[in-house]
Amino acid sequence: MKKIIILLFSLLISFNSYGEELKSLFGITLNANAENYVSSSYIESNKREHLETFEGYFNLIITEKIKRKSPYISYYKITIDEDNMVRGIYGSNILENLEICQEIQKDLVSILEKKYQINFKYWEKTYPSFKKYAYYSTFSTQDLMIQCRESYTDSSIRLQLILDDITLSDAINEFYDAGM
Repeated sequence: MKKIIILLFSLLISFNSYGEELKSLFGITLNANAENYVSSSYIESNKREHLETFEGYFNLIITEKIKRKSPYISYYKITIDEDNMVRGIYGSNILENLEICQEIQKDLVSILEKKYQINFKYWEKTYPSFKKYAYYSTFSTQDLMIQCRESYTDSSIRLQLILDDITLSDAINEFYDAGM
């Protein structure tokens, strides 16, 4: 009986905290050194300024380097800081239309909610050149988002999976809030 109580207590603790432990996507871990995944010479030759932050963050396309590819994703990148630490993990795929994107989005939300005990919230936001239809979950140290992004400039629909460290999320919010 004592073993059963201990087992139930352990399960309860793991279910309540498991979502907090989601720190990786596609085999890439947040706050790890990017050199765990690509060489330092690749980083230096290929990093580009992150255009949705003011400074200190760089994007690095890793589509050809990724080892754990998703059937939903065709394009992969990470965001790193000046010390080459992974602050964001991003995957996307261009889809035919918004309806298909939202159908896949709902499937992914359902899978992640069941697997990691995550509760997602829905959010829509319109910007001058695109609109986001997003499911997101915010933890103490990271943000997880599954979104469909509708572009007004080229009419593309992009499914996006994003896992960002809270410092990167704050820097992106600061960038967009500055334009208010």
